[in-house]
Amino acid sequence: MAVTYDNVAAQRDEMGEADWRWPFAERFLSQLQDEDKARLLEIGAGVGYTSLWFAERGLDVVATDLSPAQVDIARSKGLDAHVRDMFDLKFPAESFDAAWAMNCIHHIPTADLPGVLAGIANVLRPKGIFYVAVWGGRDIEGMYEDDFYKPSRFFAIRSDDSLRTALETAFVVESFETFLPDEQKDDDGLHMQSFLLRKP
Repeated sequence: MAVTYDNVAAQRDEMGEADWRWPFAERFLSQLQDEDKARLLEIGAGVGYTSLWFAERGLDVVATDLSPAQVDIARSKGLDAHVRDMFDLKFPAESFDAAWAMNCIHHIPTADLPGVLAGIANVLRPKGIFYVAVWGGRDIEGMYEDDFYKPSRFFAIRSDDSLRTALETAFVVESFETFLPDEQKDDDGLHMQSFLLRKP
């Protein structure tokens, strides 16, 4: 997976982020500010656009990604960025007030997801907030052979109920909604799943 994203790091940096993401970031930022939470971990930060957005608004952000090439680009933006695997984040327990993960946990096999979530919960302080958004809507797992990125990536797409059940192994669900970005067509039964979670 790291090789795949290394291969497209420069392309992804040129693309930027889709506009539909920013209202969710604004809402998340507002909640963090309301709760005086300042130290944020971004998981699957890619080339760092969202981490930079949060940092420019006063948060103490640590960006992580599996791809060394993407992490290098994030660092070039002045970010505190690290090559990290979601299976082992390598941060001390209770290091962060909050975490953000956009479109990355669908690369984790379903059997491994509870362990990954427990690791994320471990690096959050008590009552820490975790925002997750990911494509889903039905249960599909395996290599995406028609992937436009090469080598092809593994995806574990989950139904709303399946993902909620997995998330509840480590977190309390505070809110959940689904949406379809304006530029996407509803031709495959998938939608974005947006969860605001709380560490007990």
